[in-house]
Amino acid sequence: MFDAVRNNPKIVQLFLALITLPFAFFGVDAYFRNGGPGADAVAKVGKVEISSYQLDQAVRDQENSLREQLGGAFDKAYVESPAFKTAVLDRLINETALKGSIADSRLVVSAEAVQSYIKSEREFQENGQFSFPMYEARVRAMGLTPAAFEQRVREGMAQQQLMLPIAYSAFAPAPSVQYFLALEAEERSVAELVFDAAGYASKVKLTDDAARKYYDANQARFQTPEQVRLEYIQLSLESITRNLNVTEADARKWYDENQKVFEGSEERRASHILVQVPADAKPEVRAAARKKAEDILAQVKSMPAKFAELAKSASDDPGSAEKGGDLGFFGRGAMVKPFEDAAFALKQREISGLVETEFGYHIIQLTDSRGGKAKGYDEVKADAMAGARKQMGNQRFAELADQFGNMVYEQPDALKPVADKFSLPLVQTDWLAREALPPLLRNAKLQAALFSADSLQNRRNTEAVDLGNGVVISARILDHKPVATRSFDEVKSRAEELARAEEASRLALADGEVALKKLQAGEVVSGGWKSAKSVKRGSPELSADSRKAIFAVSTDKLPAYAGSAHGDAYSVYRIEKVNKGAEVASAELVEARRQFALTLGQEDLRAYIAGIRNRQGVQVKTREATKAD
Repeated sequence: MFDAVRNNPKIVQLFLALITLPFAFFGVDAYFRNGGPGADAVAKVGKVEISSYQLDQAVRDQENSLREQLGGAFDKAYVESPAFKTAVLDRLINETALKGSIADSRLVVSAEAVQSYIKSEREFQENGQFSFPMYEARVRAMGLTPAAFEQRVREGMAQQQLMLPIAYSAFAPAPSVQYFLALEAEERSVAELVFDAAGYASKVKLTDDAARKYYDANQARFQTPEQVRLEYIQLSLESITRNLNVTEADARKWYDENQKVFEGSEERRASHILVQVPADAKPEVRAAARKKAEDILAQVKSMPAKFAELAKSASDDPGSAEKGGDLGFFGRGAMVKPFEDAAFALKQREISGLVETEFGYHIIQLTDSRGGKAKGYDEVKADAMAGARKQMGNQRFAELADQFGNMVYEQPDALKPVADKFSLPLVQTDWLAREALPPLLRNAKLQAALFSADSLQNRRNTEAVDLGNGVVISARILDHKPVATRSFDEVKSRAEELARAEEASRLALADGEVALKKLQAGEVVSGGWKSAKSVKRGSPELSADSRKAIFAVSTDKLPAYAGSAHGDAYSVYRIEKVNKGAEVASAELVEARRQFALTLGQEDLRAYIAGIRNRQGVQVKTREATKAD
């Protein structure tokens, strides 16, 4: 079942879009810990509340993920938007509802399945082989222990177990798919007669008050946008860190305090023989399995050199049995606890007694070990210097950012004293439209502060706004022009021009509709018909409305006629010929049915998630009220 996910990225993408942030890196359990007593609930799924703290953390995690994926294309303004926060909350609600459904269904993912999945992930492989140090480093970078990470993977796999049968249960009947493909392949040979507004400009006769009437009815078209002139200063971690003086003593001190960073994780390599026992095995079955394991252990103890041969013939773990029981290198947290404790307690080539785990009885032989020792300072001096610089930079930035925030608040009427205090450039802009601020100033929180009443009326500094990525900023409006409607006298000529164009479009539309009715009635309409060309339902050179009109007309009798308005023109279409297209080949039909089934499966998933949300009951708290989902 999990291979289906790996081999069908569309399904994985669907899970991400409909259900959850990527489970391997952003498990929902993280948002349901440390919420703090009395945290305000922003939503409730059944009896489970989602607090504002949990939502904020989910937003930050998703922001970090997008920042990593998009690099320079990352738009901070997007993640500051209410729509982004709403989408993250909706995903949290979906995950919470799914967790409840999984619990009700009693779905279980084994530790071996989790380990197999992790070992197969390329992010944790080096030269095509699973690397525990790489795995542990990546997991630690997420702020997780391997055990916590594995729990997230387990929950994600449980979600897949729940949803894959739904996604793959959809069926696309061959006749329906064949009919749809025939519609997609159909071509209609179409000639076009265009009634363009430009050709009617000379026929337009405006009344004396036409421009004024147009102005009164369309004043929004004659508004000037809200504009500001402003100044701003920014404090950045990058500039602070770059200018730090880091000494050898600083680097040595950082190394002494962080030796574990340079300490290779201790790993053991072991082989095992497993006598499997079902979790729900009856006592007599368990006793028989133990007796079998004891007999194998006796053979191993008497002939240690034949451990690999016995593993191949007697072990119930097919993955390792064919390799003589070899499990490769692993570190702490990679195996279930009893197995790990036994393996790390053994000496080289030593064989354990029976080790009982949730999978049954194991006999373990330690075959190798590595890691566990820190590299010397001289080996990692450059890294220690960089680490010390980063640490000092973060500390200094935190100190200065705090002072920066206090000063822009305590001296609210000017930014120059703050710029002088911190030796920062004070940037002043020309007039800028509110909708066209430069990227640095598009942060939603900063814009809300800039265009607040206090900022607009009193010209106060904004609070220090964290833009993320080690940048804080404060801005101040120097001058402001609100949205204003220009007077009729200022725009009279433009109003007359637009009124004339509107009337020309109306005349073109009227003549086009008259022509269409005549043609449909069997009359002849002369004009500059364009040469016929073949079009399909997906032809991009036609507007959606034009395609809809052309293919909505019955072609039982040809020629047939259709019409559509587009822009400042109206087109009459003469359908002269229809080519139904050849019947699709069987191989193409098979692939099309698969794609259709996936699409239907997506709709089934949406319906399923909506259903479990409805059954469990979802309440979302808004500023105005709490509304039921």
